Amino acid sequence: MATGVLVHAAIFVAPTIVVLLIVLLPGAARRAAQRHRAAGGPIPRRRAVQVVAADLRRAHHALVTLEPDASRFHRDEACARYDAVLAEACAIADIPADRLDEATGIDRDIARLELEEALIQHGLAPH
Repeated sequence: MATGVLVHAAIFVAPTIVVLLIVLLPGAARRAAQRHRAAGGPIPRRRAVQVVAADLRRAHHALVTLEPDASRFHRDEACARYDAVLAEACAIADIPADRLDEATGIDRDIARLELEEALIQHGLAPH
C-alpha cells in the first residue's frame, strides 16, 4: 500500500508541483525586481557593451561567411540579425540609426557601412 502511494505521488503530484513552481517563479522574480526598483535600485536599461560587441562580431561573421548559394530566407535572416544588433550597438554609442530602418537595397548597405564607420570612430569595432 505504501509503495502504491509513493508511486502515485511520484507520477502525479511531483510533476504538478514542478509545473506550479515553473509558472509561479517568473512572477516572483518580476515582483522582486519591482520591489528593487521601488527601493530606488538601479534599473538596467541595456545589455552590456561587451555582450553587444560580441553579438555584433558573431552576426557580422555569419553574414560574411554565408554561402553564395544560400537561400533568400537565410540571407534575409542574417541581414536582419546583423541590422538589429548594429542598431543596438548604435543606441549604446548614442549614434542615430534611423536611416537603417528607412533604407532598402543598396541604400541599406550604404547605411550599414556608415553606421559601422561611426561605431569604429566611437571605439566599438563591429568586425
